[in-house]
Amino acid sequence: MMSTRLEPMQIGAPPRRLSDWVIAPMHFNGFAGLPTTKGECVKSPEFSCFGHRWRLLIYPGGDNDSNNGRVAQRLLNETEKCIYVEFKFIIKHPNGSGLDFCRGDDGEISKFTPKSSEAVGVAGPCHGFDNFALRSTLLDYLVDGTLIVEVHMRTNKPGHQSSPFVPENPTFQNMLKDFCNEETADVK
Repeated sequence: MMSTRLEPMQIGAPPRRLSDWVIAPMHFNGFAGLPTTKGECVKSPEFSCFGHRWRLLIYPGGDNDSNNGRVAQRLLNETEKCIYVEFKFIIKHPNGSGLDFCRGDDGEISKFTPKSSEAVGVAGPCHGFDNFALRSTLLDYLVDGTLIVEVHMRTNKPGHQSSPFVPENPTFQNMLKDFCNEETADVK
């Protein structure tokens, strides 16, 4: 009896097929004076990465779902194309000797849908953290009154985009195998 081995199936992002990290530093000057009204956001200027336009949104008083005293932060896809990105936000300790503040270092790849789309489940045009950090903690990380947030991003390397799972249909191969088989063919 002969056996057939199928090609290996990749589930999730294969290891070591992600691009190098791209770092976009964002300077929120005068952070202590930014509005602290819940739900009010301050947007960074647009920046480009992986052929997409992005913005960093920061809510100094928290978003509507944030706990009191917490700052919310989100990354927004400003283009009309979908992309899968691993991202994290890092705020370096101002004197370099303390702990850096980091969120999103879990290795998850997020699906950023087109800007005009609605969020469905975990996929949407905007991803981030309702409770990124205590505002009082971030005030200790200011450099001359400026909050410097590094947006770290990486995606699948070109040519290594995840392809949708399409199971093999054995019908055609079975028909060819049986076509010349004297025992299974209808015509003798």
